[in-house]
Amino acid sequence: MTTKLDEKQYELVSQYVGMLDTIEEALKYVEASFTDFSKTEGDQVLSDVFMAIGQISESNPLLKEIFDGEGVQKALTGFDSVTDQAWKLEGQLDNNEVKHSIVQEKLSPAFSTWKASIESQLKPYLITLSLESTRLFSFSKYSHAIIIEKSWRKQV
Repeated sequence: MTTKLDEKQYELVSQYVGMLDTIEEALKYVEASFTDFSKTEGDQVLSDVFMAIGQISESNPLLKEIFDGEGVQKALTGFDSVTDQAWKLEGQLDNNEVKHSIVQEKLSPAFSTWKASIESQLKPYLITLSLESTRLFSFSKYSHAIIIEKSWRKQV
C-alpha cells in the first residue's frame, strides 16, 4: 500500500465507502418493497439507487488516478458488472415481475459482491489514516502534557 491520501482524497474515499452502505441499504428496501406493501417508496428508492450508481461511475476515474495498485484498479473496473445489471432494468420498470427478478437475482448480488471487493481495497487506506491521526493527536497531547509539567516544575 504505497498511496498516501491527502485530506481531500481521504474525504472522497470516505464518502465513497459510506455511499456503498447507503446503496446496499436502499437495494434491500427495494427488494423488500416487492413483497412488503407497506414499503411504498420502492420505485423512488430504486431511482435514487440509479443516481447513486451514476455518482459511483463518475467517481471511479478519480479513484483510478489516486490509486495505482492493481487490486484497487481491478476492483474499480469490476463496477462494470453492477452497471451491466442495472442496464437490464432499462424498459422494464413498469413490469414488476421482471423488475423484481433483476433487482433480487442480478443487481443486488452483483452490487454486494463488488462492494465487498472494493471495500477490502479501500478501507485499509481509511483505517491507516485514522490511526495516524489518532497517534498524532495522542503524541501532541502527550507532548503538551510534558511541556506543562516542565513549566510547572520550573515554577516550583
